[in-house]
Amino acid sequence: MSELFCLEDIFNVMIELETLGHTHYNQMKEMTNNAKLKVMFEQLAKAELAHKELYEKFKSEIINFNHEKVDEEYREYMDILLNQTVRFLDETREVVDFEKGFAISVQLEKDTILFLNEIRSIVDATYYDAIDKVILQEKSHLKALYKFKEEIK
Repeated sequence: MSELFCLEDIFNVMIELETLGHTHYNQMKEMTNNAKLKVMFEQLAKAELAHKELYEKFKSEIINFNHEKVDEEYREYMDILLNQTVRFLDETREVVDFEKGFAISVQLEKDTILFLNEIRSIVDATYYDAIDKVILQEKSHLKALYKFKEEIK
């Protein structure tokens, strides 16, 4: 990959992940009659919108990152992550059953955590608190999903 590394590309994917997450959790809410799940999916949908707004804010700022950490190997790794996530986003627009929907939910949260950890590893420390806060929220989403999955087995 010979092009210049661009944080904007990562933020664009993060914004798309959160947009898909918001829509997805609203769909999941409509697919269940379980009142607790409805509440959880509604909360997750709202959180996705808040995260999307944060990434849009980051995208509009000039964010410095450690260019020494972004060598050719790192660029290739990020290119693979971005391409895999874009492919995942293209394939998961339509949720046809609850089980597949749950699997998509888990993958959305995992991908988001992965991207946030990557962003955190290269940006200026000024952004650590905001990123860490979102990582904790995404981890709590993942735990909540697994908890409910165990309860409905």
